[in-house]
Parts: sequence; C-alpha cells; structure tokens
Amino acid sequence: MRAKGLSLIIKIMNFTKLLPVTAFCLSIFVVPARCSSLEQLAAGFSAEELPAPPEASRPAVKEWTVLIYVSARNNLGNDALKDVNEMEAAGSTDKVNVVAELGRIKCDPPYNPFASVQEPPLPQADWTGSRRFLIKKDSDPLSINSPVLEYYADADMGDWKHLAEFIAWGKAAYPAKRYMLIIGGHGSGWRGVKPPAKGISYDEVSNNHISPAELAQAIKQAGGVTVYASDACLMQTVEVLYDLKDAAEYVVGSQETTPGSGYNYEVFLKALAANPGDGLAASQAIMKGFSEFYYGTQKMSVTMSIVKPALSVELAAKLDKFARLVAASPADLKLYNDKKFGLRSFDDEDARDLYQVMKLYYDNTANPAVKDSARDVITFLAEKFVVRNDALGYKSKDANGVSIFFPIFDLNYKPKYEALSFAQATYWDEMLRAVMSAKN
Repeated sequence: MRAKGLSLIIKIMNFTKLLPVTAFCLSIFVVPARCSSLEQLAAGFSAEELPAPPEASRPAVKEWTVLIYVSARNNLGNDALKDVNEMEAAGSTDKVNVVAELGRIKCDPPYNPFASVQEPPLPQADWTGSRRFLIKKDSDPLSINSPVLEYYADADMGDWKHLAEFIAWGKAAYPAKRYMLIIGGHGSGWRGVKPPAKGISYDEVSNNHISPAELAQAIKQAGGVTVYASDACLMQTVEVLYDLKDAAEYVVGSQETTPGSGYNYEVFLKALAANPGDGLAASQAIMKGFSEFYYGTQKMSVTMSIVKPALSVELAAKLDKFARLVAASPADLKLYNDKKFGLRSFDDEDARDLYQVMKLYYDNTANPAVKDSARDVITFLAEKFVVRNDALGYKSKDANGVSIFFPIFDLNYKPKYEALSFAQATYWDEMLRAVMSAKN
C-alpha cells in the first residue's frame, strides 16, 4: 500500500479532482484522506467487545505462513479494510496460513465534488487500534469476518519491536516450513535514518516509522523469513537491500510509487495456494498479484522486482571499487553532472536506476578501469542480483529493478545518508560528495 498521491496527481487535482489517487508515498506528495482528529484516535472497541479468539491449539505445520503487517494509522484506513477483504477472498488453505495485523484510524471516504452521490463509509470502518486476524475464506467483499486473535488499543505500527513481536507470534502460533512477511503502508526507500526521515510503516499517531536497519533487525530477531515484500512505494533500493542481506532469501519491492490499492491479495494468495513451492515460486506469486494484475488488467505502468539480498555484500564491494575509481578521476567526477539529465527519475528524484547509472559511465568514460568496473556491476545486476524485473508500461522505461541514491542536484545531498549501513560499508557517500563538489 503505498503512497497516496504523486506530485503529478496533486497538480491535476488542483483544477479537476477527476483522477483517483493512485499511489501511496511520502507525505509531501500526499493528497490525504480527511481523517478524524487526533483527539478521536484513541476511540475504538475494547477487547471485551471483540469476538472471542478460537480455542488455543497448535495447528499442523503447513507449507507457508504469510504474515501481513499493515500500518493504516494514517490516511490508508479505508484502503486497508479493502485489502483484508481481498485476503479473505482467498483465505487460508490446507497448505497456507494467512495471518494479518491491521492497525488503523478512522478515515472518511474521499470526497468527490463532481459526484451527485458520495461514496458511503465502509462497513466496520469505525474502529481504531490494531487487530490480528487469522484470515478465513469468505465471499463477503465488504465485511471482515475472520476471527480477531489479538487486539491492541494503541499499538505503535511504526515501532520495529512491535513488528518483531508480530512476526515471532505468527510463527509460533502458525508454524510452517517457510515464512513470508509483507509490510503494507507508506514507504520512502532508504530515507529511514531517524529523525526525521521515514522508511516504511508510517504511524501518524505516534509520528514513528520503521527504518531499513530496524526492519532488518525486526526480521532477524524473529528468526528470519524466506521472502520479504514491501507493499509500499520506493523500497527497492540498494541501501534497503543491503540492510536486509541476512534477513530474507528473496526481497520483492518497487523502485517507483505504487497504485493506491496495493497488491491484489486475492490474486496473489490464490497463486501461492496453487503453487506453494520454494521462495522464488512464492515471490513469483506476488508478481501475479501486482505487476501482472495491474498491467494485464488495467494497463497501468508499474515496476516490481525480485532480488537476492544476500548478494548485496558482493554488490556493495563492486560499488565500493567503482566509487573509489570515480573519486580518483577528475573527468569522471564531472561526467555525472554533464550527463545526469539523460537518466530517468522516479518519484524520489534522487533515487536513480543503478543499471542506468552504470551504463552512463560505461558508455561515456574515457577511463578503462572505470569502464570495466561499471560493466562488472551491470553484469552482476543482470545475471545474479535481480532475479526478475517487471518494468511494464511506457512510464516504467529504464527501470531495471534496483535504485540507488545519486542526487540530481548538489543541494539534495543529505549528510544523514552517511549513517546508513551501506554508506558506512562503502565509498559511495564519499564519491557522491566529490561529484557534488566537482560541479562547483
């Protein structure tokens, strides 16, 4: 789930408000839903009002347990309810457990000034706090009928420790041969160096979020997962993947902002239930519920890729070598500034496609060592690191699966970048500063 608005949509809606909000991302790009005031956020059901959890018993070990952690304590409160109903359209099966935690606040339906009849509030949209569900199959597309297993009046969905507890709880209660974790909510890539930047799972009540390092820490503390996926914007970056190197076998995510409705959980979970194979097969099922669904049925431009995060260490070593070579070459320091406007930009203008950056240097450098280093990175990305890349639609041209921080303007360089694990392990940040200085 994603970012709730692009800068382009904001410009269009200034005079039309005809287009639907199609992505969830950084709040500075957001067309926010009209959520209730903070004084109302503590309102909600007490634990006594919720359905009693099923009688405790340890289920049989299944092929997969899918753990879905959705932070909608922001303007995604209604969209998240729709996601859970999509999950119920598939439901848990004899081979797959589906367990979700949804934290939300009350949000009014979006107002359409051109409609004679406004969208009515969704059923069950009047509660706050966090609920954990064992997802049961049903045919009701509007109401959540799965049993509520746990309830928290004010859980901080932006606290990595709460995420770690959710993962550990789900694995203990619903054991499986393999585990998948999906985090839904707002995402902004590596910009999770606290404070004040954000990473993923924004919680606007606590004003907190989970940084890339905290995300990795939560997963590892809970014993790791086979597949991690971000149902959020802008998360498939080298910096995030480097932190996840020991947390998952496969990582699925998008370089770009993503449609507001996020994954089609019905399509994804049915694909997984039909073929509950290894981690790669499960990752491919996510692609069916995102890129294949949106492009195949709605012809929307999307990006989504599958990568092997364990190879981030080798990739970082190659990028460290490249960065040191560029930093030592005055001509190559100026090369990016001369050619950078030929590169594509994502909604985060400073997240550049890594493959494209390397190709820029490979095609234009006069330094044989820099050329060879760039080619080495290109080959590694194409043959080993990126397992599958879906860059579908005309807006997704030149998206090759992984982004990296390379500011388009020198004033966009952020010193907080240097606190990232990737920056500390490589010469990349030093090279960036040298490139920015070379322009001046």
